[in-house]
Amino acid sequence: MKHIVPLVVKFVGWSIALLSIFAIFNAPLLLVLFMAAGTALASYIVGDLLILPRFGNFVAVIADLPLSFLLIWLASYALIEPTMNMAYASFFCTLAIGAIEAFFHLFMENHILEEARKEQAYRWYDEGRWATEFAEEYEREKDDRT
Repeated sequence: MKHIVPLVVKFVGWSIALLSIFAIFNAPLLLVLFMAAGTALASYIVGDLLILPRFGNFVAVIADLPLSFLLIWLASYALIEPTMNMAYASFFCTLAIGAIEAFFHLFMENHILEEARKEQAYRWYDEGRWATEFAEEYEREKDDRT
């Protein structure tokens, strides 16, 4: 249930980017929306649920660029028309999506992934595992009464 809002936000962002570029090439509206839904879902699973929590925003955006280009290019090649113009359209869509994804990852980190961190069980033994304790060594005072 918590993934529905991010998926809708991602779908809207990807749809705007894809529709604005593919409208130039007279691509059918339904095919572009279908392409946006499929590619956004695949990118959400790989980029936002697998890469983003482990490596952070910068690496996730860098990983999303070739992923989104390949997804959009293959989908446009299969659904719309196999021409070189679709590669150019995919490239420009990828640039727009890269900008969208940078802000979307901030949203994911602040709202969705933060809740997942809060839901994890508290482990008392994991707290301060790298801590080092410093103390002075006290020697027993020798008794001169021997």
